[in-house]
Amino acid sequence: MSEEIFDSKILVVDDDKSQTDYLSLVLSMAGYNNVQCINDSRGVLSACIELDPDLILLDLLMPQPDGFHLLKLIHQRMNPKTYLPIFVLTAEASLETRKRALLSGASDFILKPFLPEEVSLRVQNLLRVRVLQRKLELQNSALEREVLVRTREAEGYQLDLREAQLEITLRLAKAAEHHDDNTGQHTQRVGMVCSLIAQSIGLPDEQVTLIRRAAPLHDVGKIGVPDTILLKPQALTAGEREIMQRHCEIGADLLAGGNSELVKMAETIALTHHERWDGAGYPYNLRGNAIPIESRILAVADVFDALTHDRPYKTAWSVDKTVEEICLNRGLHFDPVIVDAFLDLPHAELI
Repeated sequence: MSEEIFDSKILVVDDDKSQTDYLSLVLSMAGYNNVQCINDSRGVLSACIELDPDLILLDLLMPQPDGFHLLKLIHQRMNPKTYLPIFVLTAEASLETRKRALLSGASDFILKPFLPEEVSLRVQNLLRVRVLQRKLELQNSALEREVLVRTREAEGYQLDLREAQLEITLRLAKAAEHHDDNTGQHTQRVGMVCSLIAQSIGLPDEQVTLIRRAAPLHDVGKIGVPDTILLKPQALTAGEREIMQRHCEIGADLLAGGNSELVKMAETIALTHHERWDGAGYPYNLRGNAIPIESRILAVADVFDALTHDRPYKTAWSVDKTVEEICLNRGLHFDPVIVDAFLDLPHAELI
């Protein structure tokens, strides 16, 4: 793990001093050297302004404002383009509490009493995303400054910022991809299939190229999902499924604010590629043509590739069985027009 993660600023909030002391000790023993604790929840917002934390560990059951109120206040005041992970720790074990915390913007959730090793690992996963986003912001700022300098030095010369952004975002995609795809080829295959479908339905060449380049970034938000969930060989629990589904919003947050059409399309795909034609998808239950065309295309390409290759939770399906499954979901999960275009492709050559 890089020194940047160990140097991350961590804010621990709990009205019980014994809990903050214990968490501070756990984090210090794990190598984190910038941990600040608060026992009075009324001072959290000012501490956030002063410290600018990279991660907040937050108790829920505190005197006013409680953890739920703080989640709302923090998200109201933070930059919408910034990903600030909030790790909720609480003794309240009800499903309703867990669901309310996650829907209020918590990035992860653990019950007290907890294992120190598990807290350390989850903190590591959340900070990995935070550090990566900070790097991306710095790189984009540096690139924009370089464009300005070079433009002034030589009139008419323009640095191709779009290609620079593409290189950065492809590195992000590869980081996410290696979490659950040992071959490292899933995202590239999906991009290729997306471009073939886009061509088949008659999209303009420029849009086909954008889809091919943006599609590999669809699962970039998985770098914010704990490996214990991402690589779990058994079925996910309801709570784990909610955490997994947040990868769409995490990915969109990481890509938000891009100036190029490529990054804008990648943000859209990351956010909406799990929406379904029948409205039963997530995160917004979009239906039919309300789902962006690029995400409708990716939904078919992603499922085809995922089913025809091994995953931690399943063995690869045959091509015929996979195509049959996609046909069965025509008009349910998938746009019928996209499925019909997909059926014309040479499926055996796409895996």
